[in-house]
Amino acid sequence: MNGIMNKINPLIIGNQLHVNGKKIKGIWLRLVNKPGVLAEVASKFAECNINILVVNFSRVVEEGELGTMFIVADFTKTSCRKVINKLKQLDFVKECEAVEPQFKDLLVDLFHFPIVDEEGKRLLIFTEYNMESLVVRLREYFREGGLAFLYHQGRLTGLSLAKTYKSWGIQDVLEALKVNFLRAHALGRYRAEITEYKRKGGGFKIAIKAFDMWECVTAKKFGIGGPSCYFEKGVIAGIVEGYTGSGVKIEETKCLAKGDPYCLFVIDKS
Repeated sequence: MNGIMNKINPLIIGNQLHVNGKKIKGIWLRLVNKPGVLAEVASKFAECNINILVVNFSRVVEEGELGTMFIVADFTKTSCRKVINKLKQLDFVKECEAVEPQFKDLLVDLFHFPIVDEEGKRLLIFTEYNMESLVVRLREYFREGGLAFLYHQGRLTGLSLAKTYKSWGIQDVLEALKVNFLRAHALGRYRAEITEYKRKGGGFKIAIKAFDMWECVTAKKFGIGGPSCYFEKGVIAGIVEGYTGSGVKIEETKCLAKGDPYCLFVIDKS
């Protein structure tokens, strides 16, 4: 992970934009998938000296099949109609239309729904402030009971993930955790790495360092200064339990919400 730390930048989900008074519009296309399609479409924008801001695609389609594309661009220098006319001349473009902001300055890609992963499984996106009710209010109203609920929901999720990873052919708990951390990174939940693994008797000890953990970042923003990673801690515990067949002890010894630079989880399996 250290090798890419200085290369990491935020990933923008470009299905909604506040245009802030600029001449930003969308163009929706239905087109045949073939090699070079994206380059040819982009070249028409370049010919008109138009800067592309966002490109959204539909599901992955086979070569020769129809797919859709939603392009957001700044039309300050050239009219949107000029670009559309050029795009319609491409033989693989079957439909093409301009899309204006739907509400004041808000432009939304209404042509692609739901949001899915490469397997077609639906993804749900919540902001940190959307998650305040789980991270902050659940603790506020239900105290320890609320935190226990979060942990056990995470544990059940982890047990389910363990079954999924086994179906992928992953039989080792460390490999399962590494895959889970890759997926957590891809979904914007946190970045993590295993920093220690020791066998001890019939068990083991695992230390996991996690950065930008969403639960703890949210908790800190709302003034919570103690360990705050209950759901994700439960997920990790559930994955390990799913691979070992019995419960594990997991402790969060460092936490962003406490002022530490990262969260540290220590798993002790007897």
